[in-house]
Amino acid sequence: MRFPAAFIDTPATLLQSIDEAGSDAGISLLTALVPALAIGAIVVLVRKRLWKCPGKPMGRLPVLAGAGAMTMVLALLIGTGAAGMAMSLGLEDADYARLTAGVASNAVQAALVLFFIHSSLCLESSTPAVRPTRAIAAGIAGFLLAAPIVAAVGMGIGAAQEALGAPRPPSNSHETLRILIERRETLFTLLTLTHVAVLVPLAEESLWRGLLQPSLRRAGMGGLSSVVVTALLFTGIHWSMIPADGRFAALAMLGTLALVLGILRERTGGTLAPIVLHGLFNAANVAIAVASAAEVPVSSPP
Repeated sequence: MRFPAAFIDTPATLLQSIDEAGSDAGISLLTALVPALAIGAIVVLVRKRLWKCPGKPMGRLPVLAGAGAMTMVLALLIGTGAAGMAMSLGLEDADYARLTAGVASNAVQAALVLFFIHSSLCLESSTPAVRPTRAIAAGIAGFLLAAPIVAAVGMGIGAAQEALGAPRPPSNSHETLRILIERRETLFTLLTLTHVAVLVPLAEESLWRGLLQPSLRRAGMGGLSSVVVTALLFTGIHWSMIPADGRFAALAMLGTLALVLGILRERTGGTLAPIVLHGLFNAANVAIAVASAAEVPVSSPP
């Protein structure tokens, strides 16, 4: 039995190239502005030195780096088991069964990791995490800066592939977006949006930026190094979850986003800011998918 992406999450970070999202005037205007917005975001990042990570780790860290790594593996395995149990319920609708498996997997992962982070197995570093209001603001600002850069990466790779004579990547590289576009069902869309904008970011950021990245710091790795290693692992483990025809662009976009998420964790000392950015990013992808579906007429049965 195959559980799509359930080993890590269902779904993973949503990725969609907005340059082919639809003919809607608003989306077309946004597409035209993406390069300029991306350049502006990069200028802000460089001038404000927002890419720099503090020398000392912030927030909570595992008492033992190895314990953090073992907990992450355990959470992934138990999450996979929870997805399998959900699939065994035998829901007749395959899409709802897939969604249920994803919810079960992510809920178990988030619960286990959050319990570990806030237990005696972790300790508070000398520099505490920033206040929640500041973390939320940082997450929103991070989304405004990261979104155009991630989109521009996808557009640039698509254009480069086309110029080299290779097929252009598909407009979306994730199964969840394809299902949303095909179903056009309000309830399913709302449930999926809740899942990917709330539960998926909570689970993924708790695992990767809340557990793995601080474990690397605890092991003696520097801030930027831990960000890069976590981003590479996070990106690489999604290799098999993305169709081959869109893999290069999707992984480049995912890796770019992961770097920003990791830097946010280092600069704020917690996972709240990355969760906010991740949630906004996923919600934006769902909105784009729904908008693009609205542009395509529903074919009548013969």
